[in-house]
Order: sequence, then C-alpha cells, then structure tokens
Amino acid sequence: MNPEQRPTAHSANISNQIDTSQNIPAKKSPKKPSLSLSQMILIALLGGIICGVFFGEWCANLQIIGDVFIGLLQMTVLPAIVFSLISGIGRLTVEQSTKLASKAILVLLMLWGIGFITVLLIPLAFPSWESASFFSTSFIEEPKSVDLFGLFIPKNPFNSLADNEVPAVVVFCIFMGISLITIPRKKRILKLIDILSESMSKVTKMVVKLTPIGVFAIAASAAGTMTFQDLGRLQGYFITYILATLILGGLILPSIIASLTPFSYKDIISTVQNTLILTFAAGKVLVALPLIVDNIKTLFKKYELSNEDIEATAEVIVPLSFPFPHLGRLVVMSFIPFSAWFVGTPLSFLQYGILLPVGFLVLFGSSSVAIPFMLDLMRLPADMFQVFVITDVLIDRLSNVLAAVHLFTVGMVTTSALFGFLQIRWKGLKNLLIGGLILAVIALFSTKIYLSNSLGKYDKDKIIANMQLLQPSVSSVIVEPNKNPLPLKPNQSLLNRVQERGIIRIGYLRDNLPFSYTNAQGKLVGFDIDMAQRLAQELKVKVEFVPFKIDELNQVLNEDYFDLGMSGILGTVERSSEETRFSDPYLNVTMALVVADHRDKEFADLASINRMESLKIGVTDKRLFGDKIKLYLPNAEVVFLESPRDFFEKKNKGKDVDVLLSSAEAGSAWTLLYPRFQVVNPFPRQVAIPLVYPFNGRNDATMDEFIDHWVELKKLDGTINEVYDYWILGKGSEKKEPRWSVIRNVLGWIN
Repeated sequence: MNPEQRPTAHSANISNQIDTSQNIPAKKSPKKPSLSLSQMILIALLGGIICGVFFGEWCANLQIIGDVFIGLLQMTVLPAIVFSLISGIGRLTVEQSTKLASKAILVLLMLWGIGFITVLLIPLAFPSWESASFFSTSFIEEPKSVDLFGLFIPKNPFNSLADNEVPAVVVFCIFMGISLITIPRKKRILKLIDILSESMSKVTKMVVKLTPIGVFAIAASAAGTMTFQDLGRLQGYFITYILATLILGGLILPSIIASLTPFSYKDIISTVQNTLILTFAAGKVLVALPLIVDNIKTLFKKYELSNEDIEATAEVIVPLSFPFPHLGRLVVMSFIPFSAWFVGTPLSFLQYGILLPVGFLVLFGSSSVAIPFMLDLMRLPADMFQVFVITDVLIDRLSNVLAAVHLFTVGMVTTSALFGFLQIRWKGLKNLLIGGLILAVIALFSTKIYLSNSLGKYDKDKIIANMQLLQPSVSSVIVEPNKNPLPLKPNQSLLNRVQERGIIRIGYLRDNLPFSYTNAQGKLVGFDIDMAQRLAQELKVKVEFVPFKIDELNQVLNEDYFDLGMSGILGTVERSSEETRFSDPYLNVTMALVVADHRDKEFADLASINRMESLKIGVTDKRLFGDKIKLYLPNAEVVFLESPRDFFEKKNKGKDVDVLLSSAEAGSAWTLLYPRFQVVNPFPRQVAIPLVYPFNGRNDATMDEFIDHWVELKKLDGTINEVYDYWILGKGSEKKEPRWSVIRNVLGWIN
C-alpha cells in the first residue's frame, strides 16, 4: 500500500492509547483495581435512575447538564465525518470504490428487509381496545412537507453543516472524495486531513471521559419527570420497541455477523458493548461513529486479520452508511401502526403497502418531520406526534442503540466481504432463522396477552361526564321555557333590563357537547355555560338558563324567552333576520363526519362516499353546513335527528343513518362517550363556520355594541383561549398529580 493509502488516525483504538503501564516498573504493593469506563457509565445510569425516583421533579433541571454533555459530544461529529469520508474515499482506487459500494448496498438491502418485516410483525402484539380523544387543532392544520431536495442536495455545503443536514453533507463529501481519487498530487492535502482528523479524535476522547456525569444527569432528569401515567399509556409502544431492540440488536444482527464472518458472537458483543452503553446514554448515534469504527478495527486486530487497507475501509464504510435509514429509524416507523391502534383504527394491508416505501424515503430526514408526515399520510390524528415526543426519553435512545448495531453490522460484513473473509455458516443461519422466528412469536403473543390484561377498561367517557365549570358559579337556575317575566319597555335595551332585574336569561341547547350539557352530577356545564357564568359575574347579575330547540331559535327570541343564546350556535345566513342579531364570532368550527370505527375507510374520501347508494346523513341542526353538504354530497338523504344520541345509540330516526354531520369539535367530544365512533374529514379543504351569540336585537344598538365589545375583550384577555383549551382540547380535564417520588410519597418531606 502506498503512503497515500495509509489510514487516518481519526478512530485510533482508545484502549491502545491508554495502555502505557507496560513501560512502568512493577511495584511490590498491589494496585487497587479501578473501574472501567463502561462500569462507571453503568453505575451512573443506575444512580441517575435512583436519584430521579427519589427526588422526582426536583431532578428536572439536571437536564441542562445532560444537554451540555450531548452538545460537547456532537461538536466534533460532523467535522469528523467530513474528514473521514474525504480522506477515506480519496485514498481509494476506482476499482476499490466500485467494490465498496456494491457490497455495502447488498448488506443495507438485507438489513432494510429485516426492518420492514419487523414493522409488519409488531402490530400483531396489539390487542383490540376502545379509544377516543378530544378535538385536536391538528385536524385543521396543514401537514408539514418534507424537503427531500434540500435534505440531499448540498447547494450550500456550509448551510448543510450549520443545519446538521447529514445526508447533504455526506453527498458533498462523497463528491469531494471521488474527485481526489484521480488527482495525482493528493498526498499533501490528505496528510493535512489526517492531522485534523486526529485532533477531532483526541477531542472526542476527552469528552468521552465526562460520560458518567452526563449519563447521571440525563437518567435522573428522565426518571424524575416521566410520569407513570405516560408510561402506562405508551406501554404498548414501549414494550414492542424494547423487545425489537433486544431481539434485533442483541441477537439477530450479532448472529448475522457471526454466521457470515470468522468472528464469534461472544467477541462481537464484548467488543461493541461499551459503545452501545455510551450511545444509549448520549441518545445520539452520531457521537458514537468514531467508536464504531474503532470497534471494527479492534475486532479485526483481535483475530490478527487487520491491515492498513481494512482500517481505511472501516473509516469509510461507517460514515458512508450513516445517512441511509438505519434499523433503529425503520423500527420507529412502527409508531404509525401503534398510533392507528391507539386511536382505534388499525391500518389496512393496502395502507402498509403505502407506508413502508414512503416512510422509508422520508426517514432519510429527521423523525420529527417524518412522523407527522406519515401520520397525515395514513389520515391519523396529528396530535399523536405529541405522544411520540413523550417517548423520546427512552425510544430515541433505543433507536440510536439499534442504529449503532446496524452500522457496526454494515461495517463488519462489508469489510469482510471486500477482503475475502466472508464465510457462510449455513447451520448457524438455519438456527438463527428458526430461533428468531420462535422468539418473535413468543414475544409478540406474550405482549398481546399482557396488554390485553393491563390496559383496563375504557374510562374517557367518565372524563367528559365529570368535567366541571372553570369559573366559580354565580347564582343560577334552570327554568321552564317561557317568556321573560319582566317584558321590555318601549325602546328599552336588553342590557338595561338585565341590569334592572339583576338576572340575565341565557338560552341553551340540551345535549350539545361540549358547549352545553348536563354532567354526571346533574350540573349544567360546557364551553358556553362557562362563558355565560363569566358574563353574569362581570355584569354582577344572576343567571336563568332557558332550554330551547335549535329549529325554534328565531321564534323563542322573538317571543322574548331569553336575552342571549349561548350554546355553540352556528351563525348562518339563513338564521339571521331583522330581529335576530348575532354577536361577532367567538369561535370557528370545522365541518366533519362522525362514523363507526369499522366504516372509517368507507368515508375516507368524497369519491368513495358519492358512490354509495341510499346514503343517509344525520344532522341535529337543519342549517348545519346545509348548503355545503349538498355541494359535496348531492345524492345523500339528510335526516333530522332530535339528538346526536339517536345516531350513536341507533334509535328513533337515527337507527338507519350511516353517518352524522357535525363539527369536528363537537364530534370529538361525542366520541369520548361513544368510543366506537370517530371523526373523519373527507372534504378536499377545511370548511369552517362561526359560532355566535344570538339575541333579539331590533333597534337595540346598546346590546349589539356591548356583546360585540365583550366578545372582543374575552378574545384579547385570553378567556376564550382558556375555555377552549379546557372544553374543546381537554387540557386540564384530568387532574395532574405531582410526579411520584420517594421524598414526597414515602418520606413525606415535601407536599
């Protein structure tokens, strides 16, 4: 090998750098055994978990130390990739580079196939269950787009480096490396890159010594802040991903290396274990790339197979493979079928056919972009991404561990194939196939049985049924629908009468979740009931709530049954008149359909719906999106229902209705009570309509001006946002207890 082809010093064996004791004269007194780095890391991990469990949320601030540690680990990674790739590829000949690419691609295809099979098998562990959720603003948000061009094309390499766009950086380095292959005077530049690479390696080794401190801080923060409720809610995803990581990373991939190369399973595990611990602690496989390269070199040296060409190849193949989706990221794709199961709509076989290839492509980028994209692609609630974020504490670390094993496997198998060390042990492969299959079946069905017994009964119906008013209730009473006992005087404003009488009469709709309904304690509650209480409190008056039917709105207003309607009433053109006036809109709601879970695919798009014969759509408000629904579904028969319950319980006129037309906000609330139904949006764009407060406003400029001004004030002071978050989004509907900890719940030292 000529001088231009000697390997870089970037990933020199750390253990060889440290072991200098052989030159020191032996001492008579025995030396006390010191802890290895891996032992210190393990102790720090366990100590951090114990600290988090003991002190609970007090450990949250330790995350700052963890972030500093991860930042220090990351600071040399991209420069190291740049130097390694340019130097490694630049030293190759044209023939060597062609062989390297062909072998590596075959290994990657094999690992990707294993990843796809894993994603298809994991949903078998999820049992049937009922689920529903409050409305999410993601229902009306535009999905994020994935810029594959910007991700892969380094039109500005410096921007790509600054934005941590690793695929684009690698593409740039590949072109730079290829350009050096045919340059005869490359020795000087390669020598300079070697020096820079060696300096990066030394910096990395210095930072690695801080690993126990960083691991302790990260573990303590995670253990102290993640609630048992979060863990229980996500245990299906946690358990399946942990099992997948253990089986793939601890058995399948090491066994593949052992079956295709001269190296034993035991030596493979012992060589790479410290790197895996560090990767788990740091939560970033990027920081472990130099160590993975070093592990490959160490294993070849241990079997006396190493030479300069092998070491140079190892330095190229690992960073070269990094930008491609690794097994850790592919298995993260299983969050999509998990989400489908979580919300009660398992994916169909056809959807898997779309998910796998498209998901593979978008996973070239960040999972924080890929997951929302795939959720939208599969028409799943985008707020499941918030659930995904919760898993980052553990799943992201396991993903990076699996990624490290993946890159190690690519490096070991590809390097062995290139230098003639590939030797297939058919018996080992047969045992691996049979053993892996048996282990997978046991793991899947054991998990399914466990989840079936541990998930418990559905209880979200109790949440909405037991919600209470946010605002302390003023004196209020529900009265029979009749005329106001104090008739308006000539030219008197409604507002003046309210102040004179000391009582405001509020019209409301029964069973109009989540705007006005009776909770489990028999109290009148809801979004607009809360707003009515606030209005009465500010006017310093009492409240009389008057029930009415929506199709009688104009009539009861004209007959002076109440002063103001506050009950999620749609402000349609047909409903307005000279007498009936509206406040300024206080909220916009979105048109949607509510369907039975098992029929959600039938109502996925308008084309499918319009092909249905004898379609019946139930509505509880004859003016609810009336013109719009006829525009989109001209052949459907509209059936008026007295209550949404008629549709959900299939009684009265609702027994033959196929789908309920509703706002997405109200429909989501109803699905909490009836979890076997779900809200869908087959419409090509969001169709919104405002909610208003109607009143009899003939010649009543005072009331008109007052209610508009009051609505505007409630928007500006955050009241409407607060009430919206509670009643529509469900934030705060479940009382959040402080995180369990020994110091609080066992010793009782803090409250």
